[in-house]
Amino acid sequence: MKVSVLQQFLRNLIAPLEASAAPALTVAALQRACQGLDPFQDKEVADFAEFLARAAVYERDGHWPSPNPSICGCIVDEPDAAEYARRLRTFLEREVSSGNPVPDNVRLELNRLAKRLKTSQVKEMARELQIEDGFRGKKQGIEKIVFRLTGQRLSVRKPRAPRRTAGELDPATLQQYAAELRNLTDNATRTQRVQELVKQLRGPDLRALAETLGARGTARTTKEGWGEKILAALAAPPAATKITRLTEILLALKAKAEGPDAPIEEIEAELRSLEEQMDPDEALAVAKQFGITRPLDSQREAIEEIRRKVFETKRARESVAL
Repeated sequence: MKVSVLQQFLRNLIAPLEASAAPALTVAALQRACQGLDPFQDKEVADFAEFLARAAVYERDGHWPSPNPSICGCIVDEPDAAEYARRLRTFLEREVSSGNPVPDNVRLELNRLAKRLKTSQVKEMARELQIEDGFRGKKQGIEKIVFRLTGQRLSVRKPRAPRRTAGELDPATLQQYAAELRNLTDNATRTQRVQELVKQLRGPDLRALAETLGARGTARTTKEGWGEKILAALAAPPAATKITRLTEILLALKAKAEGPDAPIEEIEAELRSLEEQMDPDEALAVAKQFGITRPLDSQREAIEEIRRKVFETKRARESVAL
């Protein structure tokens, strides 16, 4: 609220006082009070109250209370550009230690200064300090002045987040994402979540997630392509997805076993692990998808045929050598 509002309120009291036959001295005193407020009409009441407090100290002690006046000045203390510049330099030299960040109390004072001044005034102050005034806003100007005078920035720059590397997601996180997607039964919700992950994850992480869900692709598959494969894997019946995944693992083991220096013990261990994952129906389905055409009647028979097919090239090579 401006002092002019307070002044008008006091003036509005004059007529009622005169009508009530108040003493002439009272009316005259009120009129003098209103006239005394004329120089302060455009000031805020809070600033005027601050001035009155300082005036009371001056009347009591004979001097203004602060040897270091604020940068902004007070009601009867409107600095020009040169004085603003001098005060700002003195204030920063006193409050900002060399090599240390700008303290919070300095930031508060500078924010107050930015609110009080116009951009043109900040530019004039910069010129007084022999600082280029090629800035647009007053806040930017004050930041530039502070940086030139102290070497410190008012704006705190956030540290950059470390760049993610390929395949950063750990297995536990991949399983968490996979479980989340499997639990989404609504197609629209599932599609939306997959699209979010396509934007969020890097290509290698997305591929790892797709493979966790049983999808397969190539090195040239794009992120969007992996998203489509993830949706396809989620839409497939669970059993079919598992059978396809186990069959693809067997094909990879068969290719590994065909090499001249194939790690037989490692392949055997992986086969035993796969055998433990299959129930009778799954074993028969995997054997059929693996290319075994003869009729099979049991889980044991299916597993034996799978093992025979994995090592068929190895046995053929050994028989030729004999």
